Amino acid sequence: MDIRELRENVRAWTSIGVVVCLLAGCASTTEDAPVAEESLGEREQRYVRAVAADSADVEANFGLGQVYYEQQRLTKALQAFRRARELDSAHSGARVGIGKVLFARGQLQQAVEEYRGAAEICADCADVHRGLGAVYLRQRRYDEAREAYGQGLASEPGHAPSHYNIGVAFSQQSAYAEAAEAMQRAIEIDPGYILAYTSLADVYCLRLGRCSDAVKLLERAIERDPAAVEPRVGLGRARLRLGRDEAAVWVFREIVAADTTVAKAYNGLGVAYTRLGQFEAAAEALRRAIHLDLLNAEIHYNLAQAYKKQGKVEESQVAMNAFNRIDVYTDDIRRWQTVLAGNSHDAMAHFEMGRIYARLGVVNEAMEEFQRSLKINPAYAPAWQSLGNAYARLKNTDQAIVAYRKALAEDDGYALAWYNLGNALFIRGDLQAARQAFVAAIERQEGYADAYHGLGGVDLRAQSPEVAIGHFRAALAADSNYARAHYGLALAYRDLKDSLSAVQEFELFKQKQGASGRP
Repeated sequence: MDIRELRENVRAWTSIGVVVCLLAGCASTTEDAPVAEESLGEREQRYVRAVAADSADVEANFGLGQVYYEQQRLTKALQAFRRARELDSAHSGARVGIGKVLFARGQLQQAVEEYRGAAEICADCADVHRGLGAVYLRQRRYDEAREAYGQGLASEPGHAPSHYNIGVAFSQQSAYAEAAEAMQRAIEIDPGYILAYTSLADVYCLRLGRCSDAVKLLERAIERDPAAVEPRVGLGRARLRLGRDEAAVWVFREIVAADTTVAKAYNGLGVAYTRLGQFEAAAEALRRAIHLDLLNAEIHYNLAQAYKKQGKVEESQVAMNAFNRIDVYTDDIRRWQTVLAGNSHDAMAHFEMGRIYARLGVVNEAMEEFQRSLKINPAYAPAWQSLGNAYARLKNTDQAIVAYRKALAEDDGYALAWYNLGNALFIRGDLQAARQAFVAAIERQEGYADAYHGLGGVDLRAQSPEVAIGHFRAALAADSNYARAHYGLALAYRDLKDSLSAVQEFELFKQKQGASGRP
């Protein structure tokens, strides 16, 4: 269990810095200073009036883009920033603004291109290099990330988040001594930088074997900010690592007494109680942790151990099965949860979390994540397609059709969306529209066996088994191991009263289904 705890803790902090730069110090240096007592809405109206008076006013368009970005109206922000860039191709701030929006939408390579363009215009603009570094971190291009942050520090050596993010990059490259040095520098510059304390403590305890130093560091962080939760969680974990289980219980109890929503604290309590032989209390704490953080594989594993200690074999196996299913995705879960912890408006992070929920069969949560992603980036066809799938799994066919059509409105060449639209229309009984959708899928993806099978199903429903046979044969021509096509052929021959051919095709269906492990 300690090994798993170490692994999960390292995962939890190593990706945190990916979003820090854009949250702390990456705004354009050309940003207008806010007018005293002026609200965001008032700023918006001021810039709207200025643009209405002169649509070629570069700074008004740029300022409007900044307002929209702060409001998380990313499509409008992108339009305003692009208008500013169109009016003044040498406006580095507009390029930075475009880069920030693209970063939030998950369009990382396009964001890199914008930041590089800004750097060519303003090589000494620290915010440009910090933005580029943030994108490189998300792309896991760690050498380039460190170089970009270093270039920013050449102009602003006292920027603590840049030192911290260099430490994050080093940690991802297993250069833990260098990571610790960079994070320590961040703390020296900004003694109130709590994130740097907690991450440095994890490096000390989990990678450098300096848990006692980690405890001292976390106690300093708590003195700085008594209300901060993460240093207290880190302190409890460090005490667990040092074998001071009762002291860890005291820390975790104090956390949940103040805030009953901290899953990590309940997980820590569960581990400590298990070590102390208080298995029922451990199981209760861990169940609460799972309720708060369903996708945390470590908690399911710890619950399995607590049940096992109680002799609850069946419950232990259920918890272990959940651990095994979720653990496959743990690296991605931690990565995207950490991104969202720093920026809840990251469209790609919401989309990826939705995909993970969908793969685990947690459909309602998947749907909510896809909707959050689309609220930020409504032009992302895969999110509409995935949302359609979620609606389909919930048997909300009408909403699924709407979502698939929105995906196709953004990308008419999206064969999978055409195919799924065909399925949804077929379920609704609109056979002609379903046929058109399956044909469109085949036109966009040659040899699309699923779509040929869909056409066969339409013709069976339309009582045209002879035509259906041709489609099922086309599916097998595209994929000779496509078992469902044989099943469709069996149904078609049955309708034609050809019992011998129907039995033969059904036997082929069973053989191929068993051989491939899929229909």
